[in-house]
Amino acid sequence: MKIVIFAETYYPDVMGGGEFSTKQMAEGLAERGHEVVVYCLGTEVAKEDIRGVCVKRKYLKGLSEHFMSLCRNTTVADPFTRLSKISRKWGDLYPDRKWYETYRSLITKEKPDLVHTAAPMSYLGRANLWRAAYDLKIPVSHVARGPLLLEIGFLGGRLDAWNKKRNAKASSCLTALAAPSSYMLNAHLKAGIKGRRFNDVIYNSAGPVPEEITEDFIKQKENMILYAGEISSKKGISTLCDAVAGLDGLRTVLIGSGPLAEDIRREGRAEVLGWMEQEDLFSYMKKAKAVVLPSVWNEPFGRILTEAVNCGTIAIGSDRGGIPEVLAHDEDYIFKSGDLAGLRHRIKRVTELTSSGYMEEIEKQRSFSCNYTDEAYKEKWEKFFLQQLG
Repeated sequence: MKIVIFAETYYPDVMGGGEFSTKQMAEGLAERGHEVVVYCLGTEVAKEDIRGVCVKRKYLKGLSEHFMSLCRNTTVADPFTRLSKISRKWGDLYPDRKWYETYRSLITKEKPDLVHTAAPMSYLGRANLWRAAYDLKIPVSHVARGPLLLEIGFLGGRLDAWNKKRNAKASSCLTALAAPSSYMLNAHLKAGIKGRRFNDVIYNSAGPVPEEITEDFIKQKENMILYAGEISSKKGISTLCDAVAGLDGLRTVLIGSGPLAEDIRREGRAEVLGWMEQEDLFSYMKKAKAVVLPSVWNEPFGRILTEAVNCGTIAIGSDRGGIPEVLAHDEDYIFKSGDLAGLRHRIKRVTELTSSGYMEEIEKQRSFSCNYTDEAYKEKWEKFFLQQLG
């Protein structure tokens, strides 16, 4: 089958975990003999073959710069003002002849068996893309990796109901909808955003090959608690820093960037490292005693937790969004978001484990990580697309 995927950006232009998930999906389908074409934005027009995936980058003045400014590997300035972002939302939610004809032309040219949106396509006429595929009688699907179809992010949430209503109407064109957790899928279904034929949960892949756990491996771990991701208030960073500060002899290491990074570095509340390649990140994970995702907002999944467990490190997370699913609802490793004492207690418990006790806990966390293997991820996506053709 031939699948045309539309995304805002594609590897190596990475805004967050979603781009890695899209890359794994696209390459997995290509490995299985399917033709995969990805349309995305770039700083210039380009056509590339990346591990069997045909990537077609388009340059759209303003839009390209906006999305490149959000990527880790660029230093492009964002040209959009808050007002221009609000005005551009219109094209995502309402009919727009220009966007509609653009997508209809691209889809007609490619002649795919299926069309898929692997990102919210913000400011890129999402509803018109879905309608164009639907009118051409080509199955079209979407993966909800985040809450942008639910939360518009302006005026303190006062436009959220309107945003949901418009996206629910647009989703009548969708053949199928996927999400990386039951939490995220159910949130969309509750808002009326769904596929006409079916809806499915496709858990993200865990990433690295599982590390062999030995006593020597455990003994080389440092007294370090690690977080990786956006360094912002919604991620619960202050709770993590304060929880570790109350425990003697432990380092807090934050890997990433964000609005709180400089303040935390200046105040000495944690060691703050910048974004790094995945292999370097995994090296840090292997040395840590625990990886913590202390979010106070509803995480769609919680990828760093599965990565940590595969790296041989215990994962701890808050009770928000899809995090409890990733941790199999194990209360030993789930704390109420913002609960400083609850997080401190779980970190202290982990750091006081003997080598044999630590090994037992890692094996327990790995017992439910079979849902997050690369093969399971690829198989689930292939089935998702084939079902739409059946």
